[in-house]
Amino acid sequence: MLERHVSQRFGDAAVTAAWYHFGRYGQSAIAHEKQLYQAAFSAWWLFSWLPEDQSTETEQFASPAPDHAFAADYLRLHRTTLTPLVQRVIERALKSPYSFYVVNSVEPGNQLQLQEIYTQKRVTVEADATADYSVGDVLFSAVLSVDGVSILLGCMPKILGPRAQLRIETHREKWQLEVKSAIDQRLLYLHDTELRRYYFLLLSQQQQAILH
Repeated sequence: MLERHVSQRFGDAAVTAAWYHFGRYGQSAIAHEKQLYQAAFSAWWLFSWLPEDQSTETEQFASPAPDHAFAADYLRLHRTTLTPLVQRVIERALKSPYSFYVVNSVEPGNQLQLQEIYTQKRVTVEADATADYSVGDVLFSAVLSVDGVSILLGCMPKILGPRAQLRIETHREKWQLEVKSAIDQRLLYLHDTELRRYYFLLLSQQQQAILH
């Protein structure tokens, strides 16, 4: 539905440019396992990517790039044909920034008790029953909450460990000193690119540590 809308309105160049910006800081990781990252990419480029703010190199969209996420463009044009629930899902997804979450507990049915490391907010999410999570895992994901139910949205497939959590907590303290306030969702949203780059950096460091 959403992807078809983007393809018809903006052309195939939109997804090509989106893949470039999604993986520009994790080219090595994604090149070897692109299919593994497909779900995370699909959520990010539809709900989080701001194409007008990014250089699309030589890619030319069929229509001018919007100054908001593609899902917002879809909602604006098709709101009257969408059910109230679908509208709420899209609206909430557009306001759900990516961040790092530590797993505090795993309940029956793969219900995860998470704590967002930067804001320290806690949330319970319904996770994929086939996924294998453990206490102490660090996930890089958005969390979509609608009508009292929360799920992981576009979670990166590679899980980080406790060492990454310590680095992120140190970064949170430095960031708070820089902005002279607590980190909130607005800051997370504005720093989407930097946070994704930080994820791939932490992933690379973790993989190198394993090899040694």
